[in-house]
Amino acid sequence: MRLHSLRVKASVFSLLLIVAMCLFFILLGNGSMQSLLEKSRENRYLTYQYQISGLLNQSREELVQLSDLIVLWRGGTSASPEILRGLFDRQWEYVQISWGLESLKLYTNDRQPPIHWGESTRRLTPEQIREVIISGQPLESVHCSRICVQSLAVPVIAGDSTDYVLQVDRSLADKLVTFREITGSDIGILSAAHSTPAFHTNDYLDSWKREVLALTSKEMLMPLLRQIAAEQSQMPGLRYTKSHLFESKHFDVKTIPVNSTEENGAHFVIVDNVSDQIAQIDSSLKLLLLFSVLGAFIFISAITSMLWRPILRLRRLAEALPLLSEGKFDAARGLIRPVSKRNAHYDEIDVLDSTGLAVCDQLEVMKEIVSQNTAELERIAMYDTLTGLANRHNIVEELKKYLHGGDFGDGTGYLFFVDLDNFKQVNDSLGHQGGDDLLRVVAQRLVSVMRFGDMVARLGGDEFCVFVRSLSSDGTYRTLAEKMLSIVAEPVRIGDDMVRVTLSIGVVAIPEHGNTLEAILQKADIAMYHAKFRGKNNYQLYSADLPGMETLGEESLEREDVELIAGSDSPY
Repeated sequence: MRLHSLRVKASVFSLLLIVAMCLFFILLGNGSMQSLLEKSRENRYLTYQYQISGLLNQSREELVQLSDLIVLWRGGTSASPEILRGLFDRQWEYVQISWGLESLKLYTNDRQPPIHWGESTRRLTPEQIREVIISGQPLESVHCSRICVQSLAVPVIAGDSTDYVLQVDRSLADKLVTFREITGSDIGILSAAHSTPAFHTNDYLDSWKREVLALTSKEMLMPLLRQIAAEQSQMPGLRYTKSHLFESKHFDVKTIPVNSTEENGAHFVIVDNVSDQIAQIDSSLKLLLLFSVLGAFIFISAITSMLWRPILRLRRLAEALPLLSEGKFDAARGLIRPVSKRNAHYDEIDVLDSTGLAVCDQLEVMKEIVSQNTAELERIAMYDTLTGLANRHNIVEELKKYLHGGDFGDGTGYLFFVDLDNFKQVNDSLGHQGGDDLLRVVAQRLVSVMRFGDMVARLGGDEFCVFVRSLSSDGTYRTLAEKMLSIVAEPVRIGDDMVRVTLSIGVVAIPEHGNTLEAILQKADIAMYHAKFRGKNNYQLYSADLPGMETLGEESLEREDVELIAGSDSPY
């Protein structure tokens, strides 16, 4: 069996088609599963955002309640700053441990530093102090330095009508643990971007220029963050879809700004183990691939056994078709076997064989008809039916080839735009048949003075065009133009009348006067009208100094140059 036979190609094509279909469905399945995974990721991280927001709001409510408890004094009034100072000077450590506070600050006015207990965290600005007292509303903020704390500043009016501001700061570390217990995913906090480590040298990520301030499962996940930071210089945001392989496990890592308005500020980092989901997708793809291969094998076997014999007949028909294009109709008939069945029992291959024989007969007849008509169509398309000269389309194509070739040789090309003077009067005097006879005579005379390779064309009506590819000297075009004027001006007998007709010729040098078809034809037309204006029976070489058409239109006068000479005894 030849490898290039139609049977082998059909089998290989079917195999490739099935493989392509299998790959398509595998890719489609993989894309669907990846899409589901991505959708699951989006939903999961939206949930994480809501969880973080909810935990922060819960912590804020706890701080509000805690602030109310701190300032509560006898009789339900708020304690004064002096009372609170004495109380917390004695029991700050107990309060700090019991309520998990980082620091506590009292602002009695906006011009003096606050009274504070615990860690030295960020203070309120004078503007913020005034804003809290005037608005009467708490001011919440989250800020990170060595640790991340949630700060709540509340306005207080003591029982003695003293206004002051109480600021309560609590670490977010407990909320990170709560987040992990709720979601099962690890979470940490990255510091704001800074070029050198400020607090945690061992936890500084050079590529991201941030420190890890807090992280659940830190011993396991800190190497993962170092690896990711080394691989990419940008932190993975919520839209980042790539998972990271670390110690044979796949992890999704996303970052969320702690404050949405501070892109370069501190960020929450969420680490999610997605190894089980990716393993499930891989298993599904392997199973899909196995069934695809099995299905492809079964399908190819069935298709091959069913099409093997019809393919042999198709091969004979395929060998016959090139013979039809070569005109070897008898040889083609020998390859296509006649069908002996009744028409009602034809299958598709029988129809092809029968149609092939019919086409063979029809093509043989059509080839003879086409051969006869091709020559006629070529003549009609490229030549003038009245004079037998090249027509407008023919000479335009020649000019285009000449201009696009750019090889103008040693000489200069010339285009002669020829128009018969007062030809309308000839038609009126002799009739249209006489005018046609005159045009044929003019065409023959123009051709008689041309060299081999020069082109004479009739553009339409009484307009002719002569294209000379190369003349050796500047004055040669004058000789050719004068020959055309002279030979056409000789009297000619049209019926019983002797007629003398003259020409007006516009001459354009190529490429001196133009290198585009539009420019050459336009300038030839202008030169021809100048020849008419100078008295007709004349020629004019185009020059940039020639006035435009609008100037000639007002001054041009028609002059009769046609002489109708009656009688055979005329000297012409």
